[in-house]
Amino acid sequence: MGEFEGWSKWVEPAFLLWKPEDPDYERPVYDPEKAKFTAQEELDRMREQVNQSDGFDIDFDHFRCVFNYHRAYLDDGEFGEFGDEPETTEDFLKRLSHKSLEDYNLNEKRKFEFVRVVKSNFHFSAGLMFLITFEVIDPYDSEIKPFQARVRYLNDTFTEYVFCRPKPNAGVEYFGNAKTDVEKGFKKQRLE
Repeated sequence: MGEFEGWSKWVEPAFLLWKPEDPDYERPVYDPEKAKFTAQEELDRMREQVNQSDGFDIDFDHFRCVFNYHRAYLDDGEFGEFGDEPETTEDFLKRLSHKSLEDYNLNEKRKFEFVRVVKSNFHFSAGLMFLITFEVIDPYDSEIKPFQARVRYLNDTFTEYVFCRPKPNAGVEYFGNAKTDVEKGFKKQRLE
């Protein structure tokens, strides 16, 4: 095992890039009613949100400062230059989510079905590290449930599907198989 193997699974610590008074400051989109904190308070809040959610759940409306974590806007073409066909950021994230879920289903012997991308954050990480929250249908109860994927991407050079998982602490049960498949598994276990 190499010295740096597994580094892409680490949660990138949040850090401040620019404050509003900095000369190179580019104003991010935020809610003026919510963004009423000092730069240090924003940094503390950003770090707390990153640490609590592994970088997936960040409320960017609270931040006037610019950090290493950024919101991906689903309806624009910020990442649409990747690949052969022009696409929206949402289309691009759908492709990454589909492949993540496909790999997860194969490895875990599950049958979750992709529904839609809900949101995504990203940071730079020898490419871009996308933290995607998306929804799936659980074939067991036909309920829509939240999933997360971490994917590192560098143009068309490589794509690393770091992990895909049910969203932790979402307050729902995940099965991933049809009710009849689960019931067969329980009966088989009882017979053994």
